[in-house]
Amino acid sequence: MFARKLQPKEYWRAGLNMAVAFESPFEYGKELEKAETARENPLEDYYGAFPGEGEAPVASVIMNKKQVRFDGHVLKMGGVGGVATLPAHRRGGAVRACMELALRDLYKEGCALSHLYPFSTAYYRQYGFAPAGKTLRWRVKLRDLKRLPDVGGRVRQLLPGDDLSPLTEVYAKACGDTNFSCLREVFDKDLEGEKPLKDRRWIFLWSDEEGIPGGFLIGSRVKDTLHCVTEFSGRDALIFTDAKALVGLLHFVYEAFIANFADIEFGVPDHMDLAGLLPEISGMDYKPVLNGMARAVNAEALLKLCRCRGEGRLAIGVTDKIIPENNHTFLLDFAPGRENLVERTEGPADIEMDAGNLAVLLGGCRGADSIAMTPDIRVNAPGIELSRVFYRKPCHILDLF
Repeated sequence: MFARKLQPKEYWRAGLNMAVAFESPFEYGKELEKAETARENPLEDYYGAFPGEGEAPVASVIMNKKQVRFDGHVLKMGGVGGVATLPAHRRGGAVRACMELALRDLYKEGCALSHLYPFSTAYYRQYGFAPAGKTLRWRVKLRDLKRLPDVGGRVRQLLPGDDLSPLTEVYAKACGDTNFSCLREVFDKDLEGEKPLKDRRWIFLWSDEEGIPGGFLIGSRVKDTLHCVTEFSGRDALIFTDAKALVGLLHFVYEAFIANFADIEFGVPDHMDLAGLLPEISGMDYKPVLNGMARAVNAEALLKLCRCRGEGRLAIGVTDKIIPENNHTFLLDFAPGRENLVERTEGPADIEMDAGNLAVLLGGCRGADSIAMTPDIRVNAPGIELSRVFYRKPCHILDLF
């Protein structure tokens, strides 16, 4: 089994693999016709695994090229999607061949991170990924929003032909200090034109008294619920820049939809605690949902750019079964007012971890207090201050791939 990048005329093969693997429709003739004029997309790389020369790919992976925020910097990230294997070739190393090649290519191309949404966390740990942050998914009865104050401002519905740029601006402001969040030129191209109305999705924008947009919701009906959650089955959302914008939106939802819906469902990053904001939570449904998995693609780059607290030195041993350049002990030297100094050392490591745990700890998905409950992290210097490097930060990704 070997892997290589697919040529544009072969992209349809990845679509076929996904259709078979995920039991979804596939218009064979139409896809073959489209393949004749297919062009390379600089934001996507398609990988295929082949049993032999001259044979069709039996597995495929799509690597989505993104730019993400990380401690005040913008880094390249590879989002793994479209992982599919034809049933007759499962458990034969086909996906592994694609993943290993794709991750090594990311390193060569200057990417520092990779992210994915797993069907199984145990499965993707073998490729160096670790569980990242969480989305806190709230389902709140509309009647329980009755006591929210009217904070003023104005809500207007955006319809075909309206300017959608405020959505992008609000998203950028809301995610400004959130690690792993993706930069977007447009919030969602699927919201343009008449498509939202055809799909029965509604867009509402809240602006303050001065007309400055501060939040929006994209919603659709799921039975008696106003669905505002970003997920593969429906890319709705509720985005806000501060508490006032959120209250303004939820107050509007109560006033406008109390007769139409029983509840509203939305998600927020797990660093946001809404228990003190919502007036009535005794009847709410609240649960954390995994916000994907992440791994370091370039460990040295992350260590050079991570935001540490105070002054100190920490020797971090990194293991990576796929990208050999990460297999080393890195001495991190940090102090306020200057860039981190990072050098490879032959000395002993104060702490040892794989590329996945390194990414989620430096990104702030988890803090130093989580290390004691992570058996595959080894602390060799008991008593050393780890919370100067590993501490909780806003960390969340909304993009799906």
